This record gives sequence, C-alpha cells and structure tokens, in this order.
Amino acid sequence: MKKNLLLISLITLMVSCISQNPQNHNAMKTERLTYFSFNQHNTMRYLNGEGYKVSAEKDGRIRVIIDETLPDEKEFYLDDVSIFDSLKAIVDEYKMDKYKSNYKPLMRVLDGDSWSLYYKYDSGRSVSSGGYMAWPRNYSEAHQALADYFKQWREWQVGIKMIDYFKFTSKNKQGRDIEYILERGDEEATLTLRDAERNMNDTLAVSNDYLTELQQVANEVRLKEKMYDYYTEDEAYTQCHYFVRYNTGDTLNAVNCYSNHMGHRESAIFNFFSRWLHE
Repeated sequence: MKKNLLLISLITLMVSCISQNPQNHNAMKTERLTYFSFNQHNTMRYLNGEGYKVSAEKDGRIRVIIDETLPDEKEFYLDDVSIFDSLKAIVDEYKMDKYKSNYKPLMRVLDGDSWSLYYKYDSGRSVSSGGYMAWPRNYSEAHQALADYFKQWREWQVGIKMIDYFKFTSKNKQGRDIEYILERGDEEATLTLRDAERNMNDTLAVSNDYLTELQQVANEVRLKEKMYDYYTEDEAYTQCHYFVRYNTGDTLNAVNCYSNHMGHRESAIFNFFSRWLHE
C-alpha cells in the first residue's frame, strides 16, 4: 500500500512540474535542428572511416558534406530543410540525447575506432557525445540508420561540387615562375602550362576526365581554404597560390609556402601535371 502511495505521489509531482513549466516542455517539443555531425574512423589507418555534416547557412540553404577530408569527399547544397526533420527523427528514435558525453574502453587500446556525434537546435541547446573503442548499446543500429539515410546521395551523386577551373602558381627568388591552369570545357578541357625554368609556355586540349582526377588529388591532400598553419612573404620561401572555381560557383583561394623541401600538397600537384611537363 505504501509503495502504491509513493508511486502516485511521484507521478503527481512529475505532472505538476510539467504543468508549472509548459513553456519549457513545449519548447523541447518544437525545437528544430540547425546543425548535425557524425564521424567515425580508425586512429591507425589513414584516410578511412565515414562522416556526415549538415548545417543551415545564412542564405537559407542547407550545406551537406559527406566524408569530409577523405578522397571521396562530397559537398553540396539543398533547398529542402526537411533533411533536419529526418535527422531529428533518427535522433529521437535512437534516443541519442541520452548518450553519455564520453565512452571509454575498460582496457587501453592502441589501434582502435573512435566516433563523435554533435548536433544543436535553434533554441541554442546542443548535444555532444563520442568515444574510443566504446559505444552506447544501440550504436550499431543508430549508425546504420544514418548510413542508410545518406546512402541516397552516395549512390546518386546528387549536386556534387566538382572543379571547373584550377589555377596553381609557384614562385621564388631563385627565378621559379610556374603557372598551371586546367579549365573544364563543353567537350574538352583546356590545359595551360607556363614554366619559366623549362622555357615552356603552351596551351593544349585534354580530356575533361583529368579534372575528375585532379579533384581526387585535391581531396587526398585536403586542399581547403584554411588548411595552412602559417604563411610568410619571406623571399627565401617558395610561394604557392591556389585558385579553384567549382560548378556550384563557389571558389577557393588559398596560399602556402615551403623552403628547402617541397610540401606534400605542392608535390602532389607537380606530380599530377608532370605527365605533360616531361613530354
């Protein structure tokens, strides 16, 4: 009898709290997602794993990035905000808001998988969780639900941001003056090579497929607007400049430099264009 009375009292108290705070309760029910990200990868394997990032932009579009920093990275924009409704449904179904902030293994593991989850609402409330070789009980099901949802864009290649124009310049005080330009055309791409060291200044037609290959190179070396730790105008350094225009109209304008040893990004670009330089 006492247990029943205690249970009734607890239920009455809960109902009372909700009724006294209807605004907070309703706010939780009407919150809308404005940002969502999920990533998982193995710490010892380079360029592996998967990731999804969805954000509401100031112009009203929805920016979606799949597998950011990986060779097959895809970035595109949607006008349909219902993507957040679908993601919130997955969050609610798998009770992701109940996840702990951090999951750790019972024993130390050196070569394992890590994951992270972060999302926020228009109310300002945010939720973050993650772990290393430890997961919530329903992690596999929730992960599969996300993978199934984003599969539509992996397979259909919807709105993928592709390079239409790529310009690379490299200069130093020793006389280096190099410029490579690859631009997409209706049927063929136009390649311009200007290399003062080799006394080369030529323009030729190549396949548009080379822009797809260049896209893969750019993804592999993580060519980004803010990818560099520093930049200097010291003449002892070779100065490099990248300008990229995509089919979406977006552009990338980035700089880098190196002294005695060429940076890995520059090396990858030089290797890409070397097929024409040695002909």
